[in-house]
Amino acid sequence: MSARNILITGFIVIFGSMVLVDLVSRRRGRGPQPVATALTAAMRTPLGRVLVLGWWCWIGYHFLAR
Repeated sequence: MSARNILITGFIVIFGSMVLVDLVSRRRGRGPQPVATALTAAMRTPLGRVLVLGWWCWIGYHFLAR
């Protein structure tokens, strides 16, 4: 298995874990907050907006710029 395949598998596992945690948090009503709630809280401050924008730029550059 090449390093590229290991990296892709790692990102798939991380993304799947994020989706699973989000679904569990919506179902039980306790524990971690859903992703939408966390983003809403982050977007309330100017620093949070800059960090979210930087995160989106990083994601776009690394995954969509090929």
